[in-house]
Formats: sequence, C-alpha cells, structure tokens
Amino acid sequence: MSTLSYSAIISERTLTGRQPAMHSAVHPKFAVRDLNFWYGDRQALFNISLQVPERSVLALIGPSGCGKSTFLRVLNRMNDLIDGARHNGQVLLDGSDIYRRGIDLADLRRRIGMVFQKSNPFPKTVFENVVFGPRVAGLRNRPQLAEICEQIGRASCRERV
Repeated sequence: MSTLSYSAIISERTLTGRQPAMHSAVHPKFAVRDLNFWYGDRQALFNISLQVPERSVLALIGPSGCGKSTFLRVLNRMNDLIDGARHNGQVLLDGSDIYRRGIDLADLRRRIGMVFQKSNPFPKTVFENVVFGPRVAGLRNRPQLAEICEQIGRASCRERV
C-alpha cells in the first residue's frame, strides 16, 4: 500500500501557483497540525497540516491507498474503533481539539457526518451498525431498534430480487 503526504499535495498545488483560498477574516472550521497516523507499525499519514475554512469545499484527490479515507476517518474519530490505530499531532474543530479527554464522541460524529462511496461499517454486528444512527439520535427502546433493523433487512432483500 502506498502512502502520500498531504503536505506534498499542498506543496505541489502551491508550486503551480494556485493557493488555497484562506482569508484572514475567515475562521477555519478544521485546523490540522502536524498529523501523523499509524495502523500498528505501518504509518499511513505523514505530517499533514492544513486549514479548512468554514463553508468551503475540500477535495482530496490521490491514488488508491494513499490515505484519503484514513484522513477523513481521523476527522470524526472513526479510527478509534481499530485496534492498534494511533496518531500524533492536532485536529481542531472550531478551535477545540477533537482528541481531548472527555469529548462526547456521539456529539462529535453528529457534527461531522460522512458518506463514503463504499459502505464502511463499524467493526460491530450488523444490528449495531444498522441501529447506530437511531441510537445517536437518542432512540434507546430495544424493541423499536429491533423493528428498524428488521425493516431495513426486509427492504434490502427486496432490492436484490
């Protein structure tokens, strides 16, 4: 698997004369500083530093396996669920470190939603993956959660027929 430094992508863009739009009056929604990320002994991200302004669009472009999805999963701490995954550096959302102690992960993930091209389930049961959204929204009634899971299963089977 190849890895690529996002600072290299940004540097390449700078060399071609196209600076990212970042005005001093615009506060960054995300500020990433010197981020490195590992899966066990394998480093996947190298020294990423960038700012994403509020109300902006950011495209991450690169070859398969270069770390785009890993970087996105860092932004809402989905990698916390992977044994041996670790990082150093800072990831700030509205000026607050998203990796600080005591952060409410459900609240963080409500604020930072993601839709991937391919399904990206959590390393949990099918039931836990299906009811994740309703639970984050506050639904705790187990029979209702079971019914939601059953309905999703039936709808999924109908689509394949």
